[in-house]
Amino acid sequence: MPSYGTASRTGIHSDFPLDLFSEREQSILQHLGREWYITHGGQVNIASSIYKYFLMRPTTLYKEMFNLEREIIAVFSSYPAFEPRTLDAFDKVKESIQELRIENVCRVLISDDPEISIRIENILKSDPEQPIVIPFSYSELTASYDDFFIRNRFRNHFYSRDLFSFFSPLKKDLYFFGRSELVQDLVNRHKSGEHIGLFGLRKSGKTSIIYAVERVLNLQDERFVSIDCELPSIHKLRWNELLHRVATEYHQSRNSRLPKPNAEAYTEKGAADAFHADIFSAYRSKKAQPVLIMFDEIERISPRTAASSHWREGDDFVYFWQTLRGFYQRNPEIFTYMIVGTNPSCIELSMISGHENPLFGSIPYLYVPSFSVDQVRQMVRKLGRYMGLKFDELIYAKLTDDYGGHPFLIRQMCSAINASCKGDRPANIDKALYERVTKEFEIISLDYMEMIVQVLRDHYPDEFEMLTLLALGEFDLFGAFAADHERYTKHLIGYGLLHKSENGLSFNVEAIKLFLQKQHRYQRVNLTEDERIAEVSERRNKIEKGLRVLIKNTLKSRHGKKEAGKRVAGAIPESRRRSLATDDIEVLLSRDKSPLFFLDLINIVKREWDDLKNIFDMEKNKVVVMLEDINDYGRSDAHANDVSGDDFTQLRLYFAKLEKLLQEWS
Repeated sequence: MPSYGTASRTGIHSDFPLDLFSEREQSILQHLGREWYITHGGQVNIASSIYKYFLMRPTTLYKEMFNLEREIIAVFSSYPAFEPRTLDAFDKVKESIQELRIENVCRVLISDDPEISIRIENILKSDPEQPIVIPFSYSELTASYDDFFIRNRFRNHFYSRDLFSFFSPLKKDLYFFGRSELVQDLVNRHKSGEHIGLFGLRKSGKTSIIYAVERVLNLQDERFVSIDCELPSIHKLRWNELLHRVATEYHQSRNSRLPKPNAEAYTEKGAADAFHADIFSAYRSKKAQPVLIMFDEIERISPRTAASSHWREGDDFVYFWQTLRGFYQRNPEIFTYMIVGTNPSCIELSMISGHENPLFGSIPYLYVPSFSVDQVRQMVRKLGRYMGLKFDELIYAKLTDDYGGHPFLIRQMCSAINASCKGDRPANIDKALYERVTKEFEIISLDYMEMIVQVLRDHYPDEFEMLTLLALGEFDLFGAFAADHERYTKHLIGYGLLHKSENGLSFNVEAIKLFLQKQHRYQRVNLTEDERIAEVSERRNKIEKGLRVLIKNTLKSRHGKKEAGKRVAGAIPESRRRSLATDDIEVLLSRDKSPLFFLDLINIVKREWDDLKNIFDMEKNKVVVMLEDINDYGRSDAHANDVSGDDFTQLRLYFAKLEKLLQEWS
């Protein structure tokens, strides 16, 4: 582990108001002044509680170990029992200090509660977006301790926390990276009276961007309404009921003192008029100021993809947006709306349920951009250094290329890297470590990849099919599909999944390409004879292992272990039965070490069909033919010309049927 010098100033500034602090607190300040430079102090009030604070500037040692450059806020809590509201004192202190002086990611809390470390740990578990809080008790810092006590406490709380592992949308600025320009652009479009659409795959950061827009609008004293269409309380509403909800939220955002919109007025015939009247009244009741209405997860109330049938198949989408668009066209100064979701089809379709689409051609839209190498470097380097991870420069480019600048995937990969670093910190992350963790992450990340492409598979199957064809190397089929469906190609490029150059289209996220190749490797069309034989052999062997487990578990559940073993042994030719010298079903049908042949399994299926027929849910002859064909073509001694194109197609149907069945019963 490298050594660190302490060649920077320590002590307490001559103008520091030491008399403000109690005798115990002064003793603590003197202790801390041996390793830090104490610069400024004061106190803040929160309700009836008083908290004293001070700023401490890191020395070279702490700068290098924990990537600290600016001063840290430290708060004294002299109360014997810690309460979460104590943490509000840090924000109160920030309000009175130039923010550029302060290190936002780290804080120090000194409490008279002896259990403060445990209490802080519990809070951080429930709110992972909290800054790093380094807790000390009064007694710890007034007792005698060695020179490493303070830095070890910092090390424990910095290096034990995984700042990469965020799964929920980010609600605060602290760990929000790379999207400031986009957020400001969205705000500016609203101020210019423009509507805007924002689209991206799952976990691309859409909701985090909405939260960031809200923060900016709050800072600028602007008004907004957020509608989360994924909530049943939203998508279960009919179009007129949702209009009432929007009008009510608009009323609240304006802090209007007028009576709230009356739900009874929002009948199907009267909803549009009621909406117009209520929005006008709320707008005129306060200072003239436009409101941004944000609809997140718009696909939940869109045709074909909605969570409730009246939006998915009915006319609710048309009536709702006819009302909003009609109002805006006559009153563009009162509100704008921002539509956020996965796919822009709700804007691109010209006709919906026989009606003209009110949104068609009326909303310009953007895709959530991928991170550039510089943005990946900024995020990974900053968070990594707080955790004691030093990434080699080439790793930033690797992360960007392998994960297409997708911040969620990059963070989860870095989280896996962090978990792999078991030794002392700081730890160096080089190419060798990166490549080792990449292989492990392929397995860990299967659920992440599935989550990202699931929306395409479930709701936009044509686009998913295009993506799969390209991943499998079916370039001719992909090219024909792309030529006939330019809109789908545009979506895939917009998502950041594909990259277009003068030479054609290629994958932008290598990790998703590999995921699709593995998930759909049995869908490739133009295989050589050797590749066909290899696939048949591989799938036959997997089915053989699955059959062993299925037969063993079924017979044991019906007849008990001993009788099941006898039945299995009875299906084996007598000459071989003597050589096996056992009727233990666990041995005979061991998943990986069974002495039985595939033909033996077929014989067991024939003999014990009464016990197995409900599982296969097919005629006996059909099952036997499938298994015999698989055995004949899947033997290791089969010749290449034994598997013709037609036979291979038929075998794939057999494999797909049996694999699904075995997976369900495994």
